[in-house]
Amino acid sequence: MTTNRTSWRRLIPAVVLSTVAGVAAWADGRAPADPADVEAGHPTGHLHDHADQAWPPQPRGITNVVPLSDPGGAERAAELRQRQKAKRERVALASPDVRKSLGRRYTRPDLVESDGKGVVNTGTVRLVYFSLENNTTVEVTLDKSRVLGVREIAATEYQPDVTDDEILEAEGIARAYFNDRGTARVAALRAYGILAYLPQGTGFYPVRVIYLSFHEAEDAPPEFSAWVDLSNQRVLRIREEPS
Repeated sequence: MTTNRTSWRRLIPAVVLSTVAGVAAWADGRAPADPADVEAGHPTGHLHDHADQAWPPQPRGITNVVPLSDPGGAERAAELRQRQKAKRERVALASPDVRKSLGRRYTRPDLVESDGKGVVNTGTVRLVYFSLENNTTVEVTLDKSRVLGVREIAATEYQPDVTDDEILEAEGIARAYFNDRGTARVAALRAYGILAYLPQGTGFYPVRVIYLSFHEAEDAPPEFSAWVDLSNQRVLRIREEPS
């Protein structure tokens, strides 16, 4: 009981003071304030609005701040790279020697910077094509304004990676082939393509061959496969995968 009495002793003065304050307010002609009408302010009483600071917060006087992310930076870098690559392609294709090596049918080139960096600089670069007419890899060395050299490499020695355009072309050839054979199931499947190599990893084909696999979904196993010779625009062989 002692504890209860002590609590009441502490509570009574607070109640009395609150009541007196309320009576005083009425005596002055002012109604007691409604809690809903009182501005609460910052719960810690902090009044500084940070108008003169950056976000995220930084210590005053800090210098050499490096942002950890750059939204859209990768896209801008890729766009710049494509523009610079297109300029180099125009320089390359203006050369009679390059056009002779490429023939009438060739792939879009890979671009290799001389300094190995991811941005096309102002120095020497290499464009690596594959000539579908001559079945050779064509390496063009050039600077910003002129071709410095053209090198032809046999298809069996080296071929650059396939392009999206090549995969689409190979897919069209393969789908037409399956359709002619009455394999209707392939029409409902998605195609994925890579550069094909000779069996047992013995090297490159003497022509441009794309390996295609057909799947119901990206993470599903292949149901059909096809090897497409883009140089001669024909299907070399197909295979129905075991279910």
